[in-house]
Amino acid sequence: MLLSIPMKNQWIPIKERFLHESPSMQIVERTCQSSEDSERQYRFYLLRSRDWCNIIPITAEGKVVMVKQHRLGVDADTLEIPGGVCDSEDSDHQTAAIRELIEETGYAPEPGAECLSLGFSHPNPAIQNNRVHSFIVGPVKKKQAQNLDPGEMIEVVEVPLEEIPQRIVQGEITHSLMLNTFFYLLLKSDGGFEKLRSSLASFSG
Repeated sequence: MLLSIPMKNQWIPIKERFLHESPSMQIVERTCQSSEDSERQYRFYLLRSRDWCNIIPITAEGKVVMVKQHRLGVDADTLEIPGGVCDSEDSDHQTAAIRELIEETGYAPEPGAECLSLGFSHPNPAIQNNRVHSFIVGPVKKKQAQNLDPGEMIEVVEVPLEEIPQRIVQGEITHSLMLNTFFYLLLKSDGGFEKLRSSLASFSG
């Protein structure tokens, strides 16, 4: 029988207090002690949020439906794919992603459209507890007006499929969660794993 071996180098929570709560997240101060030395303590600051979602929408004409908006964190416009917070009313993450697509762009899946889950990632495990769930859907078509939240000002942009790699390389698409979604798509495409393995191996000498 295998013995259960306790993990080493863990931070064990001993005290926690809420610093701020907004509709989308909480800021928490958590005091922890080292699993290896009970005298060693440290205060961490965490962001708690519901899960997020994003989605790559493709039109029948071979365009990626993207959103351009001003992001206050970097005080600049960014080019992104649609996405947002998964609401408690959403039945699952895919439903949340399609809802965000419709609200932010007015585009919706055509009858018979395929929606594929690409996976999930942790946005920043050092300070955040949530996941972002990524999808791709197509074909989609403009069907209604945008339905934006009060804090959203979004310009919808159709980008030809063939331009996406170059726009990433040139630094026009810089949001890490969006880049991660395209990375997942690459790995799920034919030969994606082998291309990554080959690229990594080229640095091994």
